[in-house]
Amino acid sequence: MANARKSQKKFHTIRFFPLFVLAMLVNILAQATHETGHHMVYQVTGHDPVWAFTKLVQLSETTPTNPGEWVEKLNPDGTTSWLKLSFPVTSRKENAIASAAGPLAGLLGAIFGLVMFRRSQKTTSKQMWLALSLTTSLAAVLYYMRSPIRTGGDEYDVAVQLGIAKSFIETPLALAFLVCLILAVRELPSWRTRLTWLGTILFGSITTGLTMVMLDPIVIAQVDAGNPWAHPIIGYSLPVFVVILLTCFGVWAWFHWQSDPVEN
Repeated sequence: MANARKSQKKFHTIRFFPLFVLAMLVNILAQATHETGHHMVYQVTGHDPVWAFTKLVQLSETTPTNPGEWVEKLNPDGTTSWLKLSFPVTSRKENAIASAAGPLAGLLGAIFGLVMFRRSQKTTSKQMWLALSLTTSLAAVLYYMRSPIRTGGDEYDVAVQLGIAKSFIETPLALAFLVCLILAVRELPSWRTRLTWLGTILFGSITTGLTMVMLDPIVIAQVDAGNPWAHPIIGYSLPVFVVILLTCFGVWAWFHWQSDPVEN
């Protein structure tokens, strides 16, 4: 009983810096989970996508250096973009599935984080899984709160393909993520602890999120230039693939850095 209370206290009193580091790491993995949802649909259907950090490699304001290696796409708003695919996606159903796969993968990640949190016995494992669920669900809830002033997005693409209002796609997803967020927050004992966790996770997510967004144009430019260091590995541009691997190693290192020897 004493060990259990000690473990519970350690779980709730994690210091700012370790939690901030964890927030950055799990945000990268949460983004990768979302993008992998999209990526896998294109990969399975043989379109050979090339992915950056936060989106499919694409050009919207310039023509590719080698247009024959890209696919030209007419967007619903009448603009044209170029996608790094081997051949175009012409089926409305396939387009809808590919667009929906990202948010659904994120939702499954948030749920999986909650399940693993409750199944885990070690303090550090519980912290990692709860941080993943909080990161994924908090980012999604904030994203859907901006819906009235936001145009485009995965949900918009699904709605266009199905010929329905965007709200019919966003509302159930927003509610599902909100439930995950509430359940995750309830695992923390007090509002002070909850606000500490949420604030730190938000700070870490913004830090890595903005970094990935700023790196995307660099990755895309290198893919367009044919730089061999930007060639894809299983559909991810090499720099993105390396960052995901290093992040997985970082989570492993964080786990051992924070683990209590008694628990091991």
